[in-house]
Amino acid sequence: MPDLPIRRLVIYKHGVGYFERRGPLSGSSLRLSFPREAMDDVLKSLVALDLGAGRVLGVDFETPEDRAARVSRGSIHLSDERSLLDLLRDLRGRRVRLYLSDRRWAMGGRPGGVPPAPDAPGAQLESPPPSPAAHRLSPVEGVVLGVDVAEEEPLKAPLVSLYIPEERQVRPLGVRQIERLELLDERAAEDLAYFLRASQSEEDRRAATLRLSEGDHDLLVGYVAPAPAWRVSYRVLFEPTNDERPSTNDQQSMTNAESRPERGAVRSSFVVGRSSVLLQGWGLFDNQLDEDLEGVELTLVAGMPVSFRYRLYEPHIPERPLVADETRTVAGPIEFAGMVAEAEPPSPLLRMGPPAMARGMMVADAAAEMAGAPAPAAFSMEAAEASAQAELVGEERGALFQYRVAHPVTVARGQSAMVPIVSQRLEGHKELLYNGAKLPRHPVASLRMRNETGLTLERGPATVVEEGDYAGEAVLPFTRAGSELILPYAVELGISVAEEHRSERQLAGVSVRDEYLLLEEWDVQRAVYRIASTLAAPAIVTVEQPLLHGYELFDTPPPSEQSQGVARWEVRCPPGAETTFAVLQRMKTARREHVRGVSGPQLRDYLRRRFLDEATFQALARVLHIYAQIGQAQARLQQIEQERQRIYRRQQQTQQSLTPLGREGDEGALRTRYVALLGELEDQLGTLGAEEGRLQQEIQRLEAAAAQALQALSKP
Repeated sequence: MPDLPIRRLVIYKHGVGYFERRGPLSGSSLRLSFPREAMDDVLKSLVALDLGAGRVLGVDFETPEDRAARVSRGSIHLSDERSLLDLLRDLRGRRVRLYLSDRRWAMGGRPGGVPPAPDAPGAQLESPPPSPAAHRLSPVEGVVLGVDVAEEEPLKAPLVSLYIPEERQVRPLGVRQIERLELLDERAAEDLAYFLRASQSEEDRRAATLRLSEGDHDLLVGYVAPAPAWRVSYRVLFEPTNDERPSTNDQQSMTNAESRPERGAVRSSFVVGRSSVLLQGWGLFDNQLDEDLEGVELTLVAGMPVSFRYRLYEPHIPERPLVADETRTVAGPIEFAGMVAEAEPPSPLLRMGPPAMARGMMVADAAAEMAGAPAPAAFSMEAAEASAQAELVGEERGALFQYRVAHPVTVARGQSAMVPIVSQRLEGHKELLYNGAKLPRHPVASLRMRNETGLTLERGPATVVEEGDYAGEAVLPFTRAGSELILPYAVELGISVAEEHRSERQLAGVSVRDEYLLLEEWDVQRAVYRIASTLAAPAIVTVEQPLLHGYELFDTPPPSEQSQGVARWEVRCPPGAETTFAVLQRMKTARREHVRGVSGPQLRDYLRRRFLDEATFQALARVLHIYAQIGQAQARLQQIEQERQRIYRRQQQTQQSLTPLGREGDEGALRTRYVALLGELEDQLGTLGAEEGRLQQEIQRLEAAAAQALQALSKP
């Protein structure tokens, strides 16, 4: 779209970009071409303004059909090999005017272009070319009937049949005679034009045409379209300050330690102190457009704006129910009586001048680094700062942050580019961080600093260089201005950490709640770190551990820092020794246990551990004695019930034996004995019932006494 070049480009991190085209234009239309997959976003966001005296009247865009579908909707379909024959075929029934050349020699010397018979004289001879005077155009007007071709050789001497209504004649004409074809049917001309327009469209692109008023225009067209997300990569150069550089003895120890490869992969002295850090960031973006970007105002936006696709380009016709027409008749007109009607301020800019701008980054020779060769003296923080300068404007945009490159950017089609977005010196310090959930066994050498650039830093990879040497790599997280950031860049193999985790329950208190003992317990989570150092110099390992929700620290030194459910402790590790550090967290829980189920030894244990005082112990002992009496009474009730069931069974047997006996003689005597036995059994049942009643009353009295005693012991 060279008529209106891109002047401003805003690239986001979620796969879209904002494109702004601007420039002068003369005429009444502007055709813009977009990839097919971008049409939904373009139609959702397109804005067209005429900043001059003209007007934007509207936007026309191609239908979403592919080329074959669009062509198929017309009445004319031309192939790539037989376009004239296809055109004549599709013009059947339409009036045309054919201009024929009188080339008798081309068709065997016969007028009208009809080929001679195979046995005719001269049929196989070719006449000499005629003179220019013999080449005359004669028009023939009629309605196309069709085209006749030989199936074996369709392009050899085809004929078109033309019906001449005025003469009521059909004339076959040689297609090779046709010098010019004029369409006399208006609809045929429109169909041919439609076919040609549909054939011009690209399969993977669609056009949108701005309709403008006549005259000159100063146009600005902006839209959102899919675009590759921009990326960022950082370089972090740091050098220890004087208070962080090791002493001569420490340097000798470091030299000895570093001479043994198994001692560690990074420098062995991590003395707490400040470092001077140079943070450089480069934004990477790609030009995947079908045009070059020349002198474009570039903006890279950090953050996460809400974005989505919405189907606007493809037409959608919802399904509707089909309702059949009904035949109705009404007996007479229907009448109704008439009715009487009742009477916000723009965000501040963070301008970064040349000292705080991104400078070029000299890439160290990787082969020399791998070989252990010393870095050249020129590769320093000062050299990196001075290698290149650029200006940048950082601007807060609500939840977003944008980097506006102050100088125009030029990127050729299909090329990518890097632009500096940040370069500033910061204060930071090194430390060894250990978190077994992130990396077990060893701490990680990390660089900590605060983002004092005044810019929001987007997430991206960072290469760490220490005093001119490659030290490792890290991922710089998304960091707002003023926030702290940590870059873990290398594993310290000279220090190993073994973790041991245990959980246990500890009784915290015993109290009485009605008929229950309320047992308060501590759920204790213990983490023990055994840190073994093989370094030749002292080191400080910062242990990071999550804080469990609802738990509290105890018997543990206060953490050096704590936030968002994570705490850190600095553990000093002497050289060549093992250091043990423990973190204990606990949470109080409670459970209930019925006093009836507590044994005497348990009560004595609670008394011994001073969870119960002597008076409470004695009162609970008396309650347990009452419960023991209740238990004995309940056991006697069970025995009474068993005896009652035994008597019931004997009564049933006696009654079965008594029924067939007579009342005279021996049977009468036996009957008398059974009757006496039944009386004795009834007396026994009465005695058991009386005893059962007394026991139940005693149990009720004892239960009341126990409840009264426990109520006296219950704490409010």
